[in-house]
Amino acid sequence: MTPSLLVLLLSCDTQAPTWARASVMTDLSQGIGGPKALAQPGDVVLENDRVRFVVMGGRTSIGPGLFGGTIIDADLQRADPTFSQGRGNDRFAELIPTVNMNVAMTDEPEEVVIVNDGSDGGPAIVRAVGESEPFISLLGGLWAIVGAPDFTIITEYELAPGDSYVTMRTTAFFGPQDTLPDSTTAVPGATGSLPLLTYALETGVAFGDFYLQGGHVDVFAPGMGFDEDGAVYAAEVEGRNTFHDPFVLDFIGGSAEGVSYALASLDGEMFVPLFTSSQTAGFGAGVEGDVDDSDRFPPLTALTYTRVFALGDGDIGSALEVVWTARQEAGVALSLGSVSGNVYDPRSLHPLSGVKVFAYAPGAETPTLEWTTDVSLDDHVDDGSFAGVLPVGDWELLVHEQGRPLNARLPITVRADSPLTLTLLAGRSGDVSFHIFDEQDMQVPAKVTILPADGGPVVRDPVLGDGYIAGDPEAIVFCPHGACEVRLPPGDYVAYATRGPEYELGIQSFTVRADQPAKIELTVVRSVDTTGFVSADFHVHSAPSHDSGVSLPDRVGTMVAEHVEFFISSDHDYISDFRPVIEDLGLEPFVATAVGLEVTPVELGHYLAFPVRRDPLAVAGGAFDWSGLEPDEILDELRALGDDSVEPVTFVAHPRDGILGYFDQYGFSPYGGTEGEPLLEAGTSALVNPLLNTKNFTMDFDALELLNGKRYEMIRTPTAEEIAAYAADEGAIDGYDVMVRSMDEQQALIDGVYTLGDGIHGQVDDWFTLLNLGYRFTALGNSDTHGKTSIEAGCPRNWVASPTDDPAYIRVEDIADAIRRGEVITSSGPFVRFSANGDTNIGGTVTGAGEVTFNIEVSSPTWFDVSRVELYRNGTLIEEWAIETPNADIVNLSTTFADTPDVDAWYVVIAMGESDLYPLFTPTDYPPVQLQDVVFEALSTVPAVGGLLSTLPPMPRSGPTYPYALTNPIWVDLDGDGFDAPGLPSWLVAPETPE
Repeated sequence: MTPSLLVLLLSCDTQAPTWARASVMTDLSQGIGGPKALAQPGDVVLENDRVRFVVMGGRTSIGPGLFGGTIIDADLQRADPTFSQGRGNDRFAELIPTVNMNVAMTDEPEEVVIVNDGSDGGPAIVRAVGESEPFISLLGGLWAIVGAPDFTIITEYELAPGDSYVTMRTTAFFGPQDTLPDSTTAVPGATGSLPLLTYALETGVAFGDFYLQGGHVDVFAPGMGFDEDGAVYAAEVEGRNTFHDPFVLDFIGGSAEGVSYALASLDGEMFVPLFTSSQTAGFGAGVEGDVDDSDRFPPLTALTYTRVFALGDGDIGSALEVVWTARQEAGVALSLGSVSGNVYDPRSLHPLSGVKVFAYAPGAETPTLEWTTDVSLDDHVDDGSFAGVLPVGDWELLVHEQGRPLNARLPITVRADSPLTLTLLAGRSGDVSFHIFDEQDMQVPAKVTILPADGGPVVRDPVLGDGYIAGDPEAIVFCPHGACEVRLPPGDYVAYATRGPEYELGIQSFTVRADQPAKIELTVVRSVDTTGFVSADFHVHSAPSHDSGVSLPDRVGTMVAEHVEFFISSDHDYISDFRPVIEDLGLEPFVATAVGLEVTPVELGHYLAFPVRRDPLAVAGGAFDWSGLEPDEILDELRALGDDSVEPVTFVAHPRDGILGYFDQYGFSPYGGTEGEPLLEAGTSALVNPLLNTKNFTMDFDALELLNGKRYEMIRTPTAEEIAAYAADEGAIDGYDVMVRSMDEQQALIDGVYTLGDGIHGQVDDWFTLLNLGYRFTALGNSDTHGKTSIEAGCPRNWVASPTDDPAYIRVEDIADAIRRGEVITSSGPFVRFSANGDTNIGGTVTGAGEVTFNIEVSSPTWFDVSRVELYRNGTLIEEWAIETPNADIVNLSTTFADTPDVDAWYVVIAMGESDLYPLFTPTDYPPVQLQDVVFEALSTVPAVGGLLSTLPPMPRSGPTYPYALTNPIWVDLDGDGFDAPGLPSWLVAPETPE
């Protein structure tokens, strides 16, 4: 045998075969698995020799989408057996095809079918069919008004052998749902512009996807890099509504550990009108119909849009290479050249793994793509290598690793026939270790925020994947065991150690020199006495939630670093348990936990409960399917998840959060009602969603979340004058001004000179109304944290009365009982002690007529101040205290106040300050972009429907994180026969709606 023939045979023998197949899962071991895996038996696995996808079967979904027929899991094919049997590396949330912002109501098993299982050696194909359904109910009413046509949405997912992408073809079929079109017309990808609203509302169809990459994926887009939040904020500052003027992108990508993703049109661009915390939408094609025909298209018309969903090894470059290959295969003229290389430390010359290499068009401000060294999970050689392709031409490369300074860009020229191999050096940095001690010289959990000295510039760059952190620190480091390390660029810095709002800051200046390690010791002193209370956070998200990427160990680390002593798991429709994690980390002396759940219907509000049972063998830990359930049925299901030892505490989260807010969706009005009968004013959505009928409204829960994260705009109802002032000049008032209710304002409300503002309902004011109507919901404040630094654990928190101050001895039943009794102070900073007649504390009742003497004590550490305290009786402000600031006092106010109520009464204290809580809690530099705000603003400009929509008046949504605290009531029962609801105050009148 000749040597050449032997080589040929060996190459044939070792070449891996290509294949594709589609199959229905019968058990979870056949799925992909991973941190974001959602697949269940009955779903369809679509896989080949390179990649794996799961298309949800025909069923309802508990999130993040509504129905089946969508891609819910995606990962590379793994040779390592540790990833087999449903233990893969899916990091993706969900991809939902859409036409005109409708989705396919694919909720029956027969509506998702395998067209070809791949056994013939060809592509495997899965088809999903469903009647078009608005993704939010509000749109259904608007579609009816404009006469939007009915159509069926059909999506075929095709995976060919050897491909690392799935081809998706979505068809809008203007024919019967139980038939398929005989032929379809291909809709070319759009370029330049795409009139989304015109097509959707008036003249045609617009095709795209709701592209939810999820909390584990770092979103990347050309023109934005990894900083899509910054791009969205810049658009908002410009006054740009992105439905009218969407972002135009070549692709939408994302990187995660061991896998990356890219969505792209084969022959056009992506038009992105929606980049929010809950939804991202990318449209790629549209077609105009007959503007004189209400049906827009003739019967049996079928229009099809094609795009690809590509997978890479974990960096953007590998996923984009797949997209470019797909475009070449589709006939797009695209010449590519190979680029590879290695990155080394400049001093030791050791290869560096996990370093990013960015490619820029010459002179461009933002990168086109990035490669990461040693990115693949199958790459077991840490040689600092990267590889990929670029279009032929001139480029500039930039090496970046967080904590290292940037070197100059390297110009290169890419040629099709000449692979380019490079040796690159990273910037020089220094390593710093921190050790944090308390006043007893014990090493304690803490957080360290590092700022450049004298306000100098930071090297951290969110465009390059460092993550945006408000307040512009160089780094924030969590030290769950009191010690931690970080790499920093050379320079002068100040470190701030924090441990929640009960502690003083530990501050230390230091210098970092290249290649010289430094060790810093910091001390945090507990100065606020909270004896008898433990700090708790009852709304917390981690990796099992589709929109969080924080691992369970990291979430525990954030809790102890922020001095949260008790917290619950409350992932979206998934039951998690932190107890074994806390034990593994050895952090039982610092934090306790209970198992909880957040039930998150798309439009009925969000509901939480704890403690509940976790079933480790059940789907989603035993969380239930809320599809079609009314609120009282959801609450009943939550209670049914409890055990015999402790009845679950139930509460409603962020009730004024628009589409996600229970009160907003059911039209609760704080301006009317009688005892036990709140006033409800049904909105447009109730006309098309029977679940939103006001007869389904219930008050059968224990508590209300009044403070949520840093959403200060949801706390108080502004006066009409404040709304007008802000509309005239956004610098006229800030978030603190809105939260203040002065005695002058209260008197003006009583005199009828002022009214509260129209269109904005503060959750505290809602609660005041409910208390006056006889409801005794306990007020809570929770972080609703999904990350680590944008909204921190315990911001805000609850101080809950407890028989022990030691986290190791906290019992969940004591916490639950204290909440039901109302023995809770909720706060982002100040601690308040509030009692009556010396022996009745928060949550308690004073019985008997006559004068009641209240004792109020408000405390804070010396580094932030409380400047104002307010006392309310039955929702009316009756006294205020202005506190001189700054001051070095721990106790900001200690006073008594006597009052003689003439009817049964409840009393609440609010304390607040103008201080900035940074560096404990970061400010809000980018105001949150809410789904309903973007949609309402866009649709309100459309003549056919604009008159039916009322956008919320603008109010301050960015700024510092303010100190703010709210007590639960002390009750006064004059005759001892039980509390008689006082009813609404006469001054509380509904404002007039501006014309």
